[in-house]
Amino acid sequence: MVSRTDWTTSQVAVDREALLAGDGCHHEEAKALDDYLSGLLDVQQAANKITSPVLAEEDPPSELYRLWGLLSDALVELSDDQEKILDLLAAMQSLPSTNSIDWSQLMNFGHMWSDCHRLHIQGHSPWEKESWTAARRAELCHQFEAIGTAEAKIYLRSIGGIPADWGYDVLNLVCLRRPGLEVLIFEVHAWLQCAGTQLKTDLPSEEIRSYSRPVPGSRRGLLQRTTCTMTEHWDTWRREMSELSSSQSILSVESRDVAAKCSALM
Repeated sequence: MVSRTDWTTSQVAVDREALLAGDGCHHEEAKALDDYLSGLLDVQQAANKITSPVLAEEDPPSELYRLWGLLSDALVELSDDQEKILDLLAAMQSLPSTNSIDWSQLMNFGHMWSDCHRLHIQGHSPWEKESWTAARRAELCHQFEAIGTAEAKIYLRSIGGIPADWGYDVLNLVCLRRPGLEVLIFEVHAWLQCAGTQLKTDLPSEEIRSYSRPVPGSRRGLLQRTTCTMTEHWDTWRREMSELSSSQSILSVESRDVAAKCSALM
């Protein structure tokens, strides 16, 4: 298992050319993160230190992506330190604005998070077509549980403008019967366990929205848009979770147990 320091060091761009090309972060950004997680800096010191390299650039807003990429990946790869990393993001969000950056918005953090960890929401991912070993499946389950947990906590803490809609998109995965549902159900459960109550509170009950659903009778994975109130969508998600928990032909025993927990949390 890679140590925290080894992981943060591995994120550093090998030279200035690589840094400008977007291949890695500044070495001071990685050091600030590692020092903070190791207890050598308090959260405010870390917020000031980790943002200094970006602020020293000629065009700071254009370089924010490398900082957001580092922290987005750290939230998943260093999942044991998730709360501290979220505290750091919150402290950065409270930094005074400069002429070029309004830190209160954490500009484009949500876009970077989405690029790093939400592409599977748009459609099938390559890993879904793989034949998984037990170790690979366990790795994927842990990864998507960490993604769901971090994302739900970001939403609860109002960091970077992550909306409730992202949670509803994750819940809708249970309807799609994708090959990766065996793994993705762990992300669904993480969202519900962390933020299910708030998602239901924030639900725009009578608002009409459309979500993808399988075309009835199709064996080719064709999808269609189903339009109804959000209350009806919520009921559909809960019903699907209940059905998944009892269907032996779709999920493994472990994933069926997770689906049952999801249903109970609805």
